[in-house]
Amino acid sequence: MLKGDVTSIRQEIDNAEDFRDSHLEQWRNLISRYHGPAFRKNDDEEDDPENFVHEYIALILPRIVHDNPKIRVKSMRPMVQGIASDLMQVGLNRWCRMTNIRTTLERIATDMLLGFGVGMVVNEPRRGYRFADDSDPYLPRLYRISPDRFFIDPAATSIEDARYMGHCYIVDKEDLLEQAKTEDGWNVELIEGMAENSGIDEIRESSKGDRTISDRGELVIYEVWVPEIRDEKVEVLDSSIGVYNAPMNMFNGTIYTILKHQSETKDGTKKVASFVREPRTYWGPRSGPYEVFGVYSVPDDPYPLSPLVALLPQIDDLNSHLRSMRYSASAYKRVIMVDSRNQQLAKDIQDKDDLFVVLADGIDPSQVVPVEVGGITTQQVTYAQQAQDRLDRVSGIHDAMRGNVSGSATATEISIAEGASGVRLSHIKKQFQESVNRVIRSVAWFMFHDQKIEFPVGEDGIPILGAYPDPVFSARSMVGAFDDLDLQIEAMSMERVSEQMMQRRSLELLQIIGNIAGAVIQAPHVKWDQVLSFVGDAMNIPNLSDMIDVNAGQQMRDQMMTQQAQSGVVRPAKSEQVIQGPSSFSKGSLGS
Repeated sequence: MLKGDVTSIRQEIDNAEDFRDSHLEQWRNLISRYHGPAFRKNDDEEDDPENFVHEYIALILPRIVHDNPKIRVKSMRPMVQGIASDLMQVGLNRWCRMTNIRTTLERIATDMLLGFGVGMVVNEPRRGYRFADDSDPYLPRLYRISPDRFFIDPAATSIEDARYMGHCYIVDKEDLLEQAKTEDGWNVELIEGMAENSGIDEIRESSKGDRTISDRGELVIYEVWVPEIRDEKVEVLDSSIGVYNAPMNMFNGTIYTILKHQSETKDGTKKVASFVREPRTYWGPRSGPYEVFGVYSVPDDPYPLSPLVALLPQIDDLNSHLRSMRYSASAYKRVIMVDSRNQQLAKDIQDKDDLFVVLADGIDPSQVVPVEVGGITTQQVTYAQQAQDRLDRVSGIHDAMRGNVSGSATATEISIAEGASGVRLSHIKKQFQESVNRVIRSVAWFMFHDQKIEFPVGEDGIPILGAYPDPVFSARSMVGAFDDLDLQIEAMSMERVSEQMMQRRSLELLQIIGNIAGAVIQAPHVKWDQVLSFVGDAMNIPNLSDMIDVNAGQQMRDQMMTQQAQSGVVRPAKSEQVIQGPSSFSKGSLGS
C-alpha cells in the first residue's frame, strides 16, 4: 500500500511528473504547428507549408463533438425506479444545457487529438455562490484539466490500474486564506508562512510563451486522489447496508493536498513537512474525479496515444520536402546571356517590355542564350506527391473528406476510401463517446446522492411530474440503487450531421414507422421490441423501439377482437389467415 505521509506523496508526484513530461515532449510543438506562426509572434517557429495538424483537427473535431450530448436513462428495476430514471434523464439533459458542456468537451477533444484530454467532475455550489454553506444549492460541473498539469501513477500499465492520479492548480494566497476560513482542515499557519509565487514559473513555463504575467501573490497546490487508502471510520460507515442489502460504497479513496515548494518559507527556514490540508475522504463514484480521454491505447502504458503523435514522422517528412521545394522555387532565375561584343543588343533586350520585338542586323543565334537557374525539379514533385499520398493513406484523410473531388477517382475508389476512413473515424467517435458517457455517469452519481442538488427542468418534466406547476429535479426524488441505472448517450447526438442526411433519415423513419405500426397489430406473434432494436441500431436510431408502443398496439388488437366477438362476427387477422391456410403454400413447400 502507498504510504500516506507528505514525503512519500511528494516523491510520488515528482516521479509521476517526470513520467508525464516524457509523453508531452511534442505537446507544445503540435500546438504551435496547429495554430501556425501567424497566431502570435514567435521568431523561433518554422511554418508548415502543409499544415496537416490544423487540417486533421478541423476535419475530425466537428465529427466527434458538435452539440450537447443527449442522454437516455433506463433502470434495470423499472417498477421501482421508473419515475426516477425518467426524471434523471430529463435532469441530465437539462444539466448539459445549463453548464454548456459542449464548450468544455470541445476543448477536451482538441487535447485528445493533440495528445490526451483530461476532464474532472466536481460537485460544487452553483455559480453566484462564492462561499459554500449547508443551504447553498449545488451543481456538478465538468472542468478541463491541462495535460501538463495532470499526472498519473507511472507504475500503472493502464488507467484502470493506476494507484493514484492528480493535478495541480494555481490560486491566490489571499483567496486560499479566505477559503480556509469556511472549509475545515486547512493549515492556516503553513499558508501564511509560505513564500508567494513559489513554483509558479515551473508550472507556467511550458504554456507561458511570450506572455508577461505580473506578481499576483499566488501558490501552487497539488491534489492527489489515492483510491486504495481509506479511513477506518469511513470504512465502517461505507460498508453499512443500503438498499437491496448491498453496501453503500459512498466513499472511495482519499485526497491529499500539498503545496509546491512548501519548505520555501518567508524567513528561509524549513518547517516540518505537513499537508496544507488534512487528508479527506473522497465522496464520489468509484471511478474517481478524473476521466482521461484518448484515442488509442499503448500496451503497458497508462497514457493514451494521439493519432497526430503517431503521424508526426510522416508530417515532418512531407513538410521538409515542401520547404525544400519552396526554397528551390524562390531561388529560380531565368537570365539571358549575350555576346559581350554586342553591347547594343544587350541594351535593347534589357530596356524593352515583355513580348516586344527587337530588330537586329546579322544576329547570330549563339549570341543570345537564355539560362535558367534553380526551380523545382521533377524528382521533388514526384517525392512530395508520394509523401502526401503516404500521409493520407496512414491518417485516413482523403480528398473526398476535404471536399476536393477532381473527377479522376471513380465512384468505387471514393467508396472504398470513405469506408476505410470511416472505420478509423468510428473508433475515434466511440472512444470519445465512451469517455463522455463515464463523465455523465459521474455527474449522475452526484445528482442521485446529493440532496443539495435541485434545479428546474421546465416543460420536459411535466409528463413526469404533472402534478407540480413548476417541475423541479431533486435528488430527494431518487429511489433504489444508483448502480441499477443504465445511462447511454444517443448515437450521433454530439456530432454534426449534414442536412441531407437528416432529411433522408427522417423520411426513412416515417416510412419504417408507417409500415411497422400496422404490422404490430396484425402480427402479435413477432417480437417487435427486438426487431425495432435491431433496425434502430442499424440506422443509428437507438430509441426507435421507444417510438412505437408495442403493448398499446396489442391492446388495440384485443379491443378490436372483443368488439367483433360481441357483434357476433369474428374475423381473424391477416397473419392468422395465412397460418391457418396451408393451401396458400405451393407444392413442395413447408405444408405439402
